[in-house]
Amino acid sequence: LASCQRQDQEDPCKTKSKVVGDVTYCDRYWECINNQPELYDCPNGLVFAGKHRGVTEGCDYPWRSNYCDGKQLANGPISTEHCDWLYGIFGHETSCTRYWTCWNGTATEQLCIGGLLYNENAHSCDWPENVDGCQKHPLCNEDANGNVPLGKSCNRYWQCQGGYPRLQRCPAMLVFDRRSLRCVVPPTEDCDVPTTPLPLEYEPEQQQHQQQQQQQQQHGKGNPNAIHQSSGVGGLQGGKLQSGGRNKN
Repeated sequence: LASCQRQDQEDPCKTKSKVVGDVTYCDRYWECINNQPELYDCPNGLVFAGKHRGVTEGCDYPWRSNYCDGKQLANGPISTEHCDWLYGIFGHETSCTRYWTCWNGTATEQLCIGGLLYNENAHSCDWPENVDGCQKHPLCNEDANGNVPLGKSCNRYWQCQGGYPRLQRCPAMLVFDRRSLRCVVPPTEDCDVPTTPLPLEYEPEQQQHQQQQQQQQQHGKGNPNAIHQSSGVGGLQGGKLQSGGRNKN
């Protein structure tokens, strides 16, 4: 989109990057094309951030920096379902724990986890005490600063802080006791002492290979290659493991 430049507009063809922001509008920029300055608009909802910067085409979300200080927008919003602008991150209409990411007018629903809520001012998930307008979580109705079991989990629980739950995990070798509502040394009525990890799946086959090798040696049928072939990782045949390429991934 070619256009006449203002006299105080920097000429992109005289700069190293060949791209400069518009002097008046923060959602427009000039690029040097065939030694001539050309005017371009950022995608709707984004503003010019600089060449090779931002989320696309040198443009970024306006709240990420002071891109628009002393400038105005040339273009108004183009709205679609759940999207105030074609590009952006927007709060959910009915939920404090969900929000929408919009890309070219297509909205994708996102979820805040771990007891966090969506903060429209920060455009990200945040601690509930930093988010205005959302009710305190019903998990913390009985005790605004207590602990609450997380389903049948033995090591994770909710810790209420000022009426807002935060997901926590007991330290190693401790379990969450539903009676005392704290992390304790097991066992408890609901959680046993952690068991020793089961042997790796290949151990029975390893023992079988070792027994076959011993039988061959006892009957004088062993050969020099037998030990080499069964000496792969974990006792599995080295050729099979290598051909699968699993060690490289």
